[in-house]
Amino acid sequence: MADRERRVHFRLCALLFGASLVACTQQAPPQQTGAASRLVSLKEGVPVIATALVSSAKLSPPPPSGRYPVVIDPWIDVTTGSQVATTKLMQHELEALAPQHFPQLELLPFTPDALTRKPLVILGAIAPVSGPGAVDPTSQSPGAYHVYGVLADLSTGKIASTAGGWVLPQDIDTAPTPFFRDSPIWQEDDSVAAYLRTLRARPGDPIDAAYLQNLQAEALITSGNADYGDGNYTRAHTLYSDAAGLPNGGHQLRVYNGLYLTNWALGDRESATEVFSQMVDYQLTRGQLSIKFLFRPASTAFWPDPAISAAYPYWLRVIARRIEADGTCLHLTGHTSTSGAAEQNDRLSAARAERIREYMLRADPRLRRQITASGAGSRDAIVGTGRDDATDLVDRRVDFTIVPCEPITSTRS
Repeated sequence: MADRERRVHFRLCALLFGASLVACTQQAPPQQTGAASRLVSLKEGVPVIATALVSSAKLSPPPPSGRYPVVIDPWIDVTTGSQVATTKLMQHELEALAPQHFPQLELLPFTPDALTRKPLVILGAIAPVSGPGAVDPTSQSPGAYHVYGVLADLSTGKIASTAGGWVLPQDIDTAPTPFFRDSPIWQEDDSVAAYLRTLRARPGDPIDAAYLQNLQAEALITSGNADYGDGNYTRAHTLYSDAAGLPNGGHQLRVYNGLYLTNWALGDRESATEVFSQMVDYQLTRGQLSIKFLFRPASTAFWPDPAISAAYPYWLRVIARRIEADGTCLHLTGHTSTSGAAEQNDRLSAARAERIREYMLRADPRLRRQITASGAGSRDAIVGTGRDDATDLVDRRVDFTIVPCEPITSTRS
């Protein structure tokens, strides 16, 4: 490294990690400690974390080209498991930094072809926390965002380095990207859990086995999500279909959501309904189904924009048909965002759950004994910002939980 580059490197590291520069040595960075607790802007933090990941990595000799192939597995918001505006921006920043500041890296698109070269993989997350130095996510108003990443080496199957820091909460935009915003069913997927386990690993640890198994599907899903966001629905549908055909990682919620969304966008209502049925079955076999409904604020009425709410009757008819066929009993739990008083949210969440129950009974009155409803208010908020916009959409969800059916008692004397 040239003297000038070395000075720039250590100056960047000093911004976030302090005078000790511990994260910029060959030692593991203190990702899960309070040592690096200075708040910085996101603009400062991204190059610092990238520099720390690269400079602290313990790697085998590079390939004959002299450059290590590297891909970026899109970073996520820990709270929802979604890619959001800020993590997408961070990816663009990392892509821009690589050619200028890391000539030893050959940045490749995250595709199945690139994975055959066993590249380095940069993955990471943002998490709302109470303040600098904290690592446990909070559903309250955050005092900082913990931003942390991992460099995984597919050639060795091990974690090469970790790095992290804390950035100003006002720099973070948690609006979900189009795919995650539009996906009807929300629940933590097995693939997201594997991603997060990989982020909790330390340098030298093996990469999570489930994460490795999912990578081919992840690459296809990532490309499909980008095409969906750009309105390239036919190509996105092809990529989701390719992912669904993989033996490892293809049968996951994001693939089903992708197939549903692209079929719906392409006007194929029959196929969209069939895929939604598969999604419902997939989730109900796990005991619970969480569906995002966008209601008007402080109301049980659905959002009036047909682009958002036109599909809701389809969803509810499909669920009604599935549980009637199986004789399943469901309990509906309504949720609200954290805006509003607690008592008001309790009443509103219960009324919203009852509204969904009424829709299902219209579809099939025979379900009256199989469906109950109640509200949880905002007590189980996932995001907790109370902004009542796309960022906290999962807080205004209705959970469908399989419960034992009440025995039918005879009225005969």
